[in-house]
Amino acid sequence: MDAAEAIDDIRKRYDREWLLISVDKWDEATTTPLTGRLLSHSPRRDDIYHASQKNIDKLTLMIYSREDFTAGHAAAFHAIGPS
Repeated sequence: MDAAEAIDDIRKRYDREWLLISVDKWDEATTTPLTGRLLSHSPRRDDIYHASQKNIDKLTLMIYSREDFTAGHAAAFHAIGPS
């Protein structure tokens, strides 16, 4: 797997695409994701939704790469702990 990188750097690299990112580090005060590893990207949100179903054992972030699109929207995280 690739090394973790800043979420903003990943967003810049994949303009106008939906991203699924495994979150490695976040700001604990604001719960803002800071770094992660790209799991999947696509211009179609449904592709990323389906990819997220295959990664249910990871803390993941699904987000659109354009900040102007996400202004005023919230991100959802999904994590399942060990059983």
